[in-house]
Amino acid sequence: MYLNEINDGITDATGFIQSMLDRRENGRVIIPAGRYRITAPLVVHSDTYIEADSNAVLFMCGDTPKDSSSFLLTTDAKTKTVNVRIRGGIWDGNNQGKYNTKGDIFRLDGYSGAVLNFFDVENLELYDMVISNSVTYNIRMARINNFRIENISFVSDKPAFNQDGLHFNGNCRNGVVRNIRALSKGQTNDDLIALNADDEMKRVENVGMERGDIENLLIENIYAENCHTLVRLLSVDHSIRNVMLRNVYGGYRGYAVNADAARYCRTPLFDDKNEPSGVGNIENVVIDNITCYSESLGPAVIVESLCNNFQIKNFRYLSDSGYAAEIKNLTGTTVKTESSEYAVTEKSDKVQIKKLRELTVDKKAK
Repeated sequence: MYLNEINDGITDATGFIQSMLDRRENGRVIIPAGRYRITAPLVVHSDTYIEADSNAVLFMCGDTPKDSSSFLLTTDAKTKTVNVRIRGGIWDGNNQGKYNTKGDIFRLDGYSGAVLNFFDVENLELYDMVISNSVTYNIRMARINNFRIENISFVSDKPAFNQDGLHFNGNCRNGVVRNIRALSKGQTNDDLIALNADDEMKRVENVGMERGDIENLLIENIYAENCHTLVRLLSVDHSIRNVMLRNVYGGYRGYAVNADAARYCRTPLFDDKNEPSGVGNIENVVIDNITCYSESLGPAVIVESLCNNFQIKNFRYLSDSGYAAEIKNLTGTTVKTESSEYAVTEKSDKVQIKKLRELTVDKKAK
């Protein structure tokens, strides 16, 4: 069998593509244009360079039952993977498929809904890819070190819960993320960029992920026309530190920047009554040059995680309604804008700022 015999979108291409990944002649796997029907997870090994034509569509079969290990492409969860590079292709989760649906979030043997899955990877590179029609996360990652992700686009006509773009869980370090775009209106229907150092692991979409620090990242050139949230910073017990985000532009329905520690999720990570001093550690995180707009009446930026030097610079809020920022559920914190300074002493203190250009949230020196 040859590639031109299996790229008709009807023939099961899984075995043929997997055999190419297993052989990886000279470390390379080349996928020409065509439609490839995938019925089981493709597993990428160490020292592999996948080069897919820009018109190569690999799509998740909709007629095959799914479980928590079902992805369009994944690394091997049982072993560390090193040196993976993927360029090109349209990677389609086919969220219209009969079996490509997410069930109850607490049924841990159900379908996670993620399209691409990377866990325990050293040296990961993703370039020039379109991720389409995800059920939940477009790309999810945990325990990855030394990575570069550039020129990634997200497309889906069907909105769905937990439809994050780039979803980072714990122990993601030393990475560059650049040129990330949601191309269809309404996408991504959750967080375009999610830095979730903490998350509820007893939810099906997080099976196989882990909590841990996220640190040493540069993220730049982020765009969405009408996503739910542009950037999420989820820190409760673990740190998000030494992160620079710059050149963020987009419309949102929830928040431009969400650092609420998942207080309002269906599965909160703690009880506020048991945390009188507050939770979280967002440390040395800077968001520079962010332009956002929304018809939402809520704040563009919400901060409810303790911070050590969290800064927003060159902030442009193009909406007339709502607040530019709201800061609450913190203790011993100083909030500064270009023109004002506020003391947040008790958890009951709340700071609401209508307009701002510069914002710093910082714990007071002891």
